[in-house]
Amino acid sequence: MSVSNYKKPDIKTNFSSTPTWLYLIVVVALYVFGAYAFYDFIVKPENASILAEMSEALKVLVPISLDFLPLLIAFILTFLVVTVILAFVILWIMSKVAKQVTIFVSVLFPVLMMVVGVLMIGGGIIMPGDEQLGASMMGMFIAGFGFLLLAFVVWKFRVIERSGKFVEFSAQLVLDEKAVLAMPLLLGIYSIITGFFMLFGFLKIYSLFEVTNALGETELSYPGLIMAIIFEYFYLIVYLGVYYSLSAGVISYASDWYRGLDPDLGSAMKDVRQVFPIILKFAFAMATVKIIMQIFTGAARGQTTRTGGRNAGAAIGGLIFAAIASLLISIIGAIWMFLNYFTLVSIVQNKKGLGDSIKDSAKTTWGALVDVLVGETGFGLTTFIFAVVNSLLWIGIGFSLGFAVTQELTYGIVFAVIFVFLGTLPYNVVTMPMKVAFRTFIYSYAKDSVEGFKKPSRLPAELRNEFKTLSRKDVKKRGMRDPSEYF
Repeated sequence: MSVSNYKKPDIKTNFSSTPTWLYLIVVVALYVFGAYAFYDFIVKPENASILAEMSEALKVLVPISLDFLPLLIAFILTFLVVTVILAFVILWIMSKVAKQVTIFVSVLFPVLMMVVGVLMIGGGIIMPGDEQLGASMMGMFIAGFGFLLLAFVVWKFRVIERSGKFVEFSAQLVLDEKAVLAMPLLLGIYSIITGFFMLFGFLKIYSLFEVTNALGETELSYPGLIMAIIFEYFYLIVYLGVYYSLSAGVISYASDWYRGLDPDLGSAMKDVRQVFPIILKFAFAMATVKIIMQIFTGAARGQTTRTGGRNAGAAIGGLIFAAIASLLISIIGAIWMFLNYFTLVSIVQNKKGLGDSIKDSAKTTWGALVDVLVGETGFGLTTFIFAVVNSLLWIGIGFSLGFAVTQELTYGIVFAVIFVFLGTLPYNVVTMPMKVAFRTFIYSYAKDSVEGFKKPSRLPAELRNEFKTLSRKDVKKRGMRDPSEYF
């Protein structure tokens, strides 16, 4: 239901369809090879024995469970209904108290650090010699860091409060717009299907390029490694294309909802369709960076394992090189993720090209750095707390049912483990689109703060005036640079 008179801008786009055609080629190549591998391993007449063994295994299982099949189906359906209801109940609670939970956890964590630090200082006093000094110093460090964190919480209390409000908004969006749940559900179905093809694809590559090294161990030849890298690269492109497209739909819903509009599937699909080539270009870019980082990380690890047979100096040098290389790769990866924190949101909302969207993402992330850091931390802590609550509930339900039915403690523990595993799945489904929506809300707020809050939003007025963007003069005075200047 719309709660504002805001009119969504109708932005016209005319992007090239080349990324779409390239993406389709990659999709066809990936699935054709996977299907061929499946046929070669399972369907091919020479491998009929594998199907026969699987059939025999099913014949053994079916008679055992046939008598209990109606009861099993009834139990599964009841369990599914209960898990979904419980997940939505927790989601509803999050939509009401997430802000309070975020504030409580943000204050509790540094206070606990201070308490632990003081206890370590006190314990160190009664320890002998060097142990006393070490424990006391560590305690002072932990307590001091906790005090600094608490001071930061007090200083940026409004930012933390706003972060909690955005968590509530994210939960409320899922409650109001159930269509956003299509993202995790479709992504899960796709992952299962694609994982199936990936498994047989890698098995086929290994069978074609398997060699024996000097130690008598089997490994992939260099052509096999190249083939495996290309196959994984294609998988990343296809997966990220699907993931980003589904996330773009959630972003469209969240953007409209935040403005007080009534989102609908038609509008979301139009938004995704307009920028689909740019989404695919983004998928290509992210997949390329990820595969390059994996190659360099693998090379660094290989350098570490090869140092064992060398002399001490060469071994130490190799380890140092590997450590530095891994650190540099991690730093580059972190910078890339920082630059692209809002890229997908910018693509959907502004409907511009990939280069302009990355620039806008870097600039917005830099301007809203505190909100981004505090928001990510607050969202993670809050959802973790509710995940723990969800898990404890299912542990209690599973243990009680298992112990009540069997009167055995062991079965109670087994049921608790099974229930907590299955019970987290619906919770993860309902919270996955929350993460995308949360990032959308931060971006929308950051852009509003630059524009002077001219557009309507659901954010209360008292949480709007704490955002401070640095002017060009302030940036130069502090020696800080806008990352978008390097593009």
